[in-house]
Amino acid sequence: MADPRDQTLAEASAPSRYRLVDCDVHPITKRGLAELRPFLSQAEQRRLGLDERRNLTTIGHREAVSIPRNMLYVNQAGVLRDDARAPDGSAPGADPAFTARQLLDGNGIDRAVLIGGEVLGLGAMPDPDAAAMIASAYNRWLATTWFDADDRYRGYIVVGARDPLLAAREIRRAAEDRRFVGVLLPLTDTLMGLRHYYPIYEAANELGLPVAVHPNSGEGIFRTSPPMAGGTPTYYVEWHSGLSQVFQANVISLVCHGVFERFPNLKVIVTEGGLGWIPDVMWRLDKNVRGLRDEVPWVRRLPSEYILDHVRFTTQPLPEPKRRHHLHVLCEIAHAERTLMFSSDYPHWDFDDPRHALGTLPAAIRQRVSSENAVETYGDRL
Repeated sequence: MADPRDQTLAEASAPSRYRLVDCDVHPITKRGLAELRPFLSQAEQRRLGLDERRNLTTIGHREAVSIPRNMLYVNQAGVLRDDARAPDGSAPGADPAFTARQLLDGNGIDRAVLIGGEVLGLGAMPDPDAAAMIASAYNRWLATTWFDADDRYRGYIVVGARDPLLAAREIRRAAEDRRFVGVLLPLTDTLMGLRHYYPIYEAANELGLPVAVHPNSGEGIFRTSPPMAGGTPTYYVEWHSGLSQVFQANVISLVCHGVFERFPNLKVIVTEGGLGWIPDVMWRLDKNVRGLRDEVPWVRRLPSEYILDHVRFTTQPLPEPKRRHHLHVLCEIAHAERTLMFSSDYPHWDFDDPRHALGTLPAAIRQRVSSENAVETYGDRL
């Protein structure tokens, strides 16, 4: 009997009008958080230390501005491509028009989904009200500065996860702008399956918005960020290589806590989380749930089925084994024709050129990965 999880390419939906969708592009602010001033009240500016009493203007290459600031693991060469710097000298990725010319025009990208560069670590902020203020102001800034600059830009609604009710309110407010195609959930020290997040999932499920997660530069550093197994790494290369463990833990949590049974339309996008761990997690969960079903009776299907139906992954960083056949086998096991979406991670140092990244995939699934999986995941808003 055929595996009911399999979706043959012949049964796939008709090709969309989009040839290439980039699911991970980072807009960078030109002047750090000072860019948010027009979208904050005077009281909010003072609360956040962003009012005119402080000179917050930053010029040149300002990649260190983030929330919170990671000063422990620093790539000595920087994390942004210097060739992505706009003609006015602003930071790489800070000019919407230049990004459109270099990235979109240069690579034939029809849609670029923006993931806020400076707010990835917002979940680590212990003050839920401050995080909510920043999130709402950032969403307004993104729509005004980027969406209005080029119709090919789409983006995620960023939320402060410490107060899920405030987050759900912001999702419903910002989602009125249909150029927002999903919700960015900055990860915290609370695993994603826990009930704390239910209001966020309820709002996303109600509106048909996928929830995306992404490395936040605070893993294993701040007590309120996701911890890393074994404690604090010593080197940047250790930290950067070990980030996938955070996503493994959260996918396992989502399945075991029955999130996809409670929110049957919810999709979760693991962005920049890697691919190599997916088969092992599916196999281990399937085996263990069979033997321990009494503990989690709400898990009514095989865990691998939930993952294949509800979790999506992005290509960058794509495994590059010496034998390309090994990558193709991984794609087959992970059902990449359903689960994998292209991402470049522009303007970061480990940017993936779509011509190279997509060229390494099996020819039969390239169009699915290039655009069709993204169209199915994001829906009409794309």
